[in-house]
Amino acid sequence: MKTRVKLVRDVLRKGQSGMTLIEIMVVIAIIGIVMSAVGYGVMNYLAQAKVDAARVSLEKIGSVLEMYYAKHDEYPSSLDELTKSASKKGKGALKKADLKDPWKKKWIYSVDGDGFKLCSSGPDKKESTEDDLCLGEDEDVE
Repeated sequence: MKTRVKLVRDVLRKGQSGMTLIEIMVVIAIIGIVMSAVGYGVMNYLAQAKVDAARVSLEKIGSVLEMYYAKHDEYPSSLDELTKSASKKGKGALKKADLKDPWKKKWIYSVDGDGFKLCSSGPDKKESTEDDLCLGEDEDVE
């Protein structure tokens, strides 16, 4: 009987009872690589979401500008006029927060005769570059 117990004890001692430091480091490295790939994908998704939000905001502000034009037969001289109400108790068509694009920059707004141009400087936050998003004067949201 003692030989059988001794035999089982020897087998248990020879077996591995835990993970080595190298194995733990490999697992942590794999987790880090996976998290990097996921983080990269999420950041690209968030960047595209800001562009989509800017397009939606351009369309919204463009609609408000057209309604203003229909009512007053001219476009407002600045977007700030769209945040003010005709009555003291009423709210304007836009909120102050709507006057900035998703990158926290003011919309670029200009009026030329019977038309307007509304632009966002885009992700690079620089005017007149390829990533600008514009609406108005025969331009659709790009």
